[in-house]
Amino acid sequence: MLEELQERYFVRTGILAGVSTLIMTASFIGILAVMEGQLTGIASRTPWYLVFSALVFTATVVFLERNDVHGRVIIGTAIALTVVSFGLSMLTTEGVIYTVENPEEVFVSQLVLYFLAAGLVGTGFGYWAINHWREFTTSQSSDNGSL
Repeated sequence: MLEELQERYFVRTGILAGVSTLIMTASFIGILAVMEGQLTGIASRTPWYLVFSALVFTATVVFLERNDVHGRVIIGTAIALTVVSFGLSMLTTEGVIYTVENPEEVFVSQLVLYFLAAGLVGTGFGYWAINHWREFTTSQSSDNGSL
């Protein structure tokens, strides 16, 4: 039973890490698209990015409220996640569009490997941040992290 639970945990974590890494990699390619001025048609997609961000805001508020989180933490977390979700959704989508329209710029060079490595680091940082965000939102200090 324990082995089955561990296996499911590793499968779920592996899928989450893989999807997160792909999203982060596409967002780094999106940054490249922004730097090269290749954001054709972004004005027509911006409302969708805003709707997605609004959904993230509402879901965050509802989720944290149902878990009895303090009001200031709820609104601060919701605002931060909304800003991050807007930027990430925009950069990821624009990165995918840039990759489809300019595959030679992304795949011919080893640039995609650098972005993939950065995506993996971003995934690791995000995993750590999700597991430790409460440490930064409480006013209590503890000495649990010493070696």
